[in-house]
Amino acid sequence: MSVDRIHPAEPAATFASAYWSADTPVISHRQLEHDYAIPLFGDERRWDLGALGWNPAAGRHSVVLTFDSFSGEWNLRARELAMALLNPVHPVLRDQMLYLQATHAHPKTIRSKLEGLKHFAAWHAANLPDIPITDLHQSHLDHFLTDSKAVGIHFRTRQTIDAIRELHTYEAVLTGGGIPFRPWGDATTIALSGRKSNTELSTPVIPPQVWWPLLRACWQYINVFSHDIFDAAAKWAALDRPQDQRVKVGHPEQAIAAWMTTDGNAVPLHRMTYGRFREGEIHWTLLSLLVSDGHSKQLFAELTRSDVVHRRQRVIDAIAAGTLATARGGLQTRATAVERADGSIGPWIDGFDPATIRAQLKILRNACYVFCAALTMMRDSELMSIKKGALTTSYGAPAVRSQLRKGRRGAHHRNWWIIEPVAQAIAVAERLALGDDLFSSVRREHRAHDGAGRFDRHSELKQFISQLNDQSADAGLEPIPSFHLAPHMFRRTMAVITAQQPDGEIALGIQLKHAARRAIANGTTSGYASETPEWAAEFEHELQEAVASRLIGAWSSHQKQEIRLAGAGAQRFRDQLAKVEAEADSEVKVGDERTLRTLLRDRFSTLRWGTVNHCLGIPEQAACLKGLPAEASAGGVMPNRCQPTTCGNSVVTDEHAPVWIAEERDLVAKLRDRKMAPHNRKQLEAELEDVRRITRKFTDV
Repeated sequence: MSVDRIHPAEPAATFASAYWSADTPVISHRQLEHDYAIPLFGDERRWDLGALGWNPAAGRHSVVLTFDSFSGEWNLRARELAMALLNPVHPVLRDQMLYLQATHAHPKTIRSKLEGLKHFAAWHAANLPDIPITDLHQSHLDHFLTDSKAVGIHFRTRQTIDAIRELHTYEAVLTGGGIPFRPWGDATTIALSGRKSNTELSTPVIPPQVWWPLLRACWQYINVFSHDIFDAAAKWAALDRPQDQRVKVGHPEQAIAAWMTTDGNAVPLHRMTYGRFREGEIHWTLLSLLVSDGHSKQLFAELTRSDVVHRRQRVIDAIAAGTLATARGGLQTRATAVERADGSIGPWIDGFDPATIRAQLKILRNACYVFCAALTMMRDSELMSIKKGALTTSYGAPAVRSQLRKGRRGAHHRNWWIIEPVAQAIAVAERLALGDDLFSSVRREHRAHDGAGRFDRHSELKQFISQLNDQSADAGLEPIPSFHLAPHMFRRTMAVITAQQPDGEIALGIQLKHAARRAIANGTTSGYASETPEWAAEFEHELQEAVASRLIGAWSSHQKQEIRLAGAGAQRFRDQLAKVEAEADSEVKVGDERTLRTLLRDRFSTLRWGTVNHCLGIPEQAACLKGLPAEASAGGVMPNRCQPTTCGNSVVTDEHAPVWIAEERDLVAKLRDRKMAPHNRKQLEAELEDVRRITRKFTDV
C-alpha cells in the first residue's frame, strides 16, 4: 500500500478544529533558546520549532514537524495530536479533564508518532475508508497489526502502534473524536510489534586491533601533521588573493620568463585525481597564481587564445629540456620528517596543493572528532554542542564544557574531564572551525544560512579508516583493519577500557553522566562497560606485558646475585628465571630489551603481580581452586581466595617483605595482651608461625 500521501475528497482547509483556533501559537509557556518565529496551529504544511533549540547531532531538521503527507481530516487530526503533545498543560487539555505528565514531548518523539499516524491513515484509507475511527473495533486494529507485521519492519509497526494509542489518549481534544477504547489493552508495544526484547546492550565495541592504531593515527595528525596542514593552508590563503586585492598583470610574458629563470622555482603538479584533473598533470591554475604572485588565475586558462597555448607549450618544453623542475603539489611548505614503516626518516607527505589541503583539513577535523569522542566519552550530541572557548577546569583538572542533552529539557551545561592531548585536539579543532561550533564543515561554501556547518559524522566515519590507510607509506601510519565506525561506539569502547582500572566504575558514572545515587551502584554504567571477548584478551595481553617489564628487574638481580625469595613457589620461580637466563645467552643481543621481555612474558605467561605476593597462576597447584567444582575452577586462579603462606603458586620477594614484617610485628604486639582468650591466642600464634615462614627469609631487612 502507498503511504506517500492521503487523498480525501475535501481539502484540509474545509476542516476546522473544535478546540484550537488557527492563530494559536503551537508553543506556549516554554523557555525558548532562539528568537525564531513560532508557528501557528493553522499552518497546515510545516511547523518549524527551532525556537525550542535542537540537538546538533540530530540536525536542524529534527525540530521540524511536517504535515504535507496528511490531507483533510487526517491533517487536522495530526496537527491536533501534535499540539496536545507539545502543550500537555494547556488550558484546552485541562478543560477536557486531560491531566497527563507535565513534560512536553520532544519534537523527535512527535515526528515518530506522526510517521506512525501517516502509515495508519494510509492503511485506513485503503482498507476501511467508510468506517470513521470512532467506530473502529479491536478486530479492525488486529487486522491492521497483522498486515503491518507481515511487512516485517518492526520499528514502523512500533511507531504506528504508539500513534494509534495516542488517538485514544487524546480522544477528548480531537475534533470528531478518537478511538474510544484502549487499543490492545495493556499489551506492550514491543510485544505487539513482534520484536523480542533483548537485555544485552546493542552498541558495538571497537576491537583493540582497530582502536589502538586508529587513536595513534589521530594523534599523529593532531600533534604532528596539523602544523604542516595549517602552514600550507595559510600559504594558499595568502596566494589566492581576494578579488578586490588583485591587479591586472601588465606583461604576462615577462612575468613568466622571470619566474622560469628564478632558482628554486618548480612547476606544480596535481597530487590528486579529481574532476577533470589527473594526478601528475601540470596544475595550471596554481602555476598562474605563483607566476603572478596571486593576482591572476587566467595566465594559462583560455586555450582558445594562441598566446595562452604558446605559454603552456613554453613551460612544457622547458620541463622536457630539463631547464625547469616540477614538484608534486607546488606550495612551498616543507613537511615534517617522521619515522616511516621501513625505518627510514623523511617528510610524511610529498607536497601540498589546494585539493590536498582541502582533503587533509577534512581528515584532520575527523581525527580531532574521533580523538575527542574516544577520550572524553561524551555522547555525539554533547560533542556537537561544544562551542569555541569551551576549555575550562573542574575541581582543578582540565575539562571541556558542553550541553547535556539526553533525557533533558532546556539548557544543562556540564563539564567533562579531559587529558592534555584532548585539550590539544580541541585547540586544533578550534582553528579548523569556521563558526562557533567546534565540529563543523571546514569549507566556507558549506555554511548553512543559520551559520551551522554540515558535518555528517556518519558519512565521514564510514570513509575515515580508508582515508588513513590511503595515505602514503611515507606518513608512517599503521594499517588499520577495515571496520564500520559510528559515533556512539567510541563512548562505549572507552567505557570498557576504563572499567578495568581501580574504581573505574565510579569514575565512569561521573564522566558518562549516568544518573545514580551512587555511581558504584549504577547498573547502567556497569552494563555499559561490560567487556567483550576481544578486549578481555587485550587486557590479558597488556597484563602479561606489564608483568614482563617488571620481571626484567628481577632477572637482572638474579644475574648479579641470588635473589631472596620466600613462599612455596619460590623455587619454581628461580628455576624459570634460570631457564630464561639460558635462553637469553643465545637469543638476546646486548641492549635488546624487547626480546628479553618476550622471553620473560612467555615463560611467566600466567604470573600475577601482587602487593602481598606474586602468583605463578598454575591451576594444578593452586590452593584457591582445591575443593571447587570443575565449572567454578575453569576460570583460573581466584585472587580473593589466595593462601599466600601455603599455596604452591605463592612467591614473596624483597618487594613484599616490608608488608610481611609489619604483619609479624603487629601479631607479636597483639600476643602481648595477657587478657586474651585462649582460643584467640592459639589462632594468632598459628598465624604468626605462618608469617614467620616468610619473614625468616628476610632476616636482614
